[in-house]
Amino acid sequence: METNFFFNCKTTDSVRVRYDELARVFKPANKGKSNEMISIINDQYDKLIKVLDAPKPVEAVQEKATVSEKIRELQEKIDPSGLHLEICGTWLWITDKTYQVKETLKELGFRYSSNKLSWYYRQEEHRSPNQEPIPLEMIREKYVTSAVVL
Repeated sequence: METNFFFNCKTTDSVRVRYDELARVFKPANKGKSNEMISIINDQYDKLIKVLDAPKPVEAVQEKATVSEKIRELQEKIDPSGLHLEICGTWLWITDKTYQVKETLKELGFRYSSNKLSWYYRQEEHRSPNQEPIPLEMIREKYVTSAVVL
């Protein structure tokens, strides 16, 4: 049974750190002589680095849906009566009677803004750089807001 010298190493950095530790412990006494333990460690290191550095398939990258796609998904999953949907810039905001559908909103990737008492959806690249919360009324004034009729 072969020993796994890189157990629990999940990143290339952790593998490299572990390799350095092992190399210090098992380095050969004579520079010219080969050590069997070092060759096993080197083999495991090479295999693991190849796996961790391998490019991931394109299908693994999950694309975020656009606002119109999210509205379509929302219509398929819940009855939108009692909800107020509006698009402010590139964000979709949902207000009013959202408590009954909060689990569905979570499943669809919406987030809750407690200071605005509203749910919102945005793509990651449209994240706001603001550190301080902005009231929803100011967002409505700043961006062209359009109500969504379902």
